[in-house]
Amino acid sequence: MDNIIEILEEEFSEAFEVKDRKALKRTISLLIENVMEREYANRQFTEMKSDIKILAETMKEGFRQIDKRFEAVDKRFEQIDKRFEQVDKRFEEMYHNMDKRFEAVDKRFEQIDKRFEQVDKRFEDLNKRIGFMSWFIPTIVTVLLTFVMAAMKFL
Repeated sequence: MDNIIEILEEEFSEAFEVKDRKALKRTISLLIENVMEREYANRQFTEMKSDIKILAETMKEGFRQIDKRFEAVDKRFEQIDKRFEQVDKRFEEMYHNMDKRFEAVDKRFEQIDKRFEQVDKRFEDLNKRIGFMSWFIPTIVTVLLTFVMAAMKFL
């Protein structure tokens, strides 16, 4: 850097009429500092720009990975939905089969009820016969005894 300052001093002093060497030296120093600051700022800007590009690419890749994960989660949820649909179908089939079984049991109970009604009718008929017999036999015996006693009195 000192070499550059010396070279510029010599070139400016040869190119222009210099009245104050110290002022020339300060001007060249300010000029060099300004150029160096710009160069440093440009370097910093370039580094930041490349860092920002790397950060942007990293973020894009991160978002791609997140999208892939979401797609995988979506697929899992779809598989879970399919499983639930299968379970629902199984439950519907079981419910349908149970309905059929209950209908069969209902039919059996209806048949048993009919049998009990038939047995009940038989018992009612038997009860009527026994009632009739319990009325008829004592009445016949009484009538027969009355005739026998009346016949014995006449004889």
